[in-house]
Amino acid sequence: MPERIYTSSGDGQLNAIDESPFSTEDELQALVAKHPELLDGEQIRPGDAIRWILVTREKGIAESSGGAARWSVDHLFIDQDAVPTLVELKRSSNTEIRRTIVGQLLEYAAHASETWSAEELRKAFESKTSNQERDAQQELAQLLQTDGEPDVDKFWGAVSTNLAARRLRLLFVADEIPDELARVVEFLNAQMPNIEVLAVEIKRFDGNSSQTLVPRIIGRTSGVRESSQRLTRESFLEKFSDDQARDLASLLIKSAERSGGSISYGKDHGLSIRVNCPVWQRPITVAWFYSVTGTGWQRTREFSFGASVLEYDIPAELRVLLDRWVSQFSMDSFAEDVSSKGVKAWSVSHGEAPQHQELLVDRLQTMISELAAL
Repeated sequence: MPERIYTSSGDGQLNAIDESPFSTEDELQALVAKHPELLDGEQIRPGDAIRWILVTREKGIAESSGGAARWSVDHLFIDQDAVPTLVELKRSSNTEIRRTIVGQLLEYAAHASETWSAEELRKAFESKTSNQERDAQQELAQLLQTDGEPDVDKFWGAVSTNLAARRLRLLFVADEIPDELARVVEFLNAQMPNIEVLAVEIKRFDGNSSQTLVPRIIGRTSGVRESSQRLTRESFLEKFSDDQARDLASLLIKSAERSGGSISYGKDHGLSIRVNCPVWQRPITVAWFYSVTGTGWQRTREFSFGASVLEYDIPAELRVLLDRWVSQFSMDSFAEDVSSKGVKAWSVSHGEAPQHQELLVDRLQTMISELAAL
């Protein structure tokens, strides 16, 4: 039965918007391919929204390695954690949505994990972006939310690892998810530790001058995986063994946020501090902190301060600011150069950093404020 939603106008009147079912499955498929955000990664993983790149539509799947494609999945996406996501779409009027689609997608997943290679998927992705005159590396940088050059080989290496471990995500997508399918999805998601199984219901409502699209995720509660959850401030700070280093990390985080920076938490023991800069298209990372000793991203570790966009053709005023930021630490006897390809950074140990608390906090606050004001 079609649904209806209401909007409230400025005069206090309610305006009804009626549900408008998709006329064809291809219409829904094209919409999801163009706008993967409709799969609503925030609902799937609250607080750490899943993002995707589309590898290709109608990705062929062979029955055995080296064989010709026997089936094809509607969409193949890969998320920022390098997890392949197989998407099969049906309209609610298609009788296959109740039973056939489940066995179909499970069969696809079983054979895809055995016959696909990361190199094959990489070629498919790069070929698609090239044909559409888009930059594959830039799309990957946006997916990973890195302000520097993405480590392409590392990303596709992680895809290979996930394929070998049969770590996949299966999404059933329709304009209406029947109760029978919802129950099967919840059951499978609870019973399959390496494979996340979810349903996405996308309803469309037509107004006078616009469309409203409303996605709803089914099965997420049963499918939360601890291993996929990113750190919170509390869990990050808990990992410090040194109380003074923990207190400094907490102070630096609060100072960065007050100055306009944002905190991006990792999965294990690290975070990065980023700043939205008006003259650059992506957030600029200015620091990396780790709650345990040892090497983190690239060569950064413990309390690291620096930048990873200096090899890019960046605006002159941004370059001057970042050069000054990095060079400050070159004169400090307590800082160690941990620069690597594409990254200029200096690290201060957990033991040394608390002794220079005021200096580090002041430098970080000043840099964030100046970047945000460009």
